[in-house]
Amino acid sequence: MTPRDADTVTLRLHRTLYPEAAIAEAATTFEGLASFAIRTDGEHYVVDVSAIARDVGGDVVAEFCNFALANSARRRRGAHA
Repeated sequence: MTPRDADTVTLRLHRTLYPEAAIAEAATTFEGLASFAIRTDGEHYVVDVSAIARDVGGDVVAEFCNFALANSARRRRGAHA
């Protein structure tokens, strides 16, 4: 995680571990808690997280990462079933 400014966090998620669809699905799940801009940069998906809700319990960015990882694992299991 890299803070770009006080209201934006930039994540770099490696493309071999995180399919773009898994990241997009997590962004949709969290759309009421933050804004997500996803782009490709070499071997990574770069996700700029902004407008992060500060009035909720927990860490929105960390939970987004957890969802993206879980979505990735679920998709991989489904592909190998």
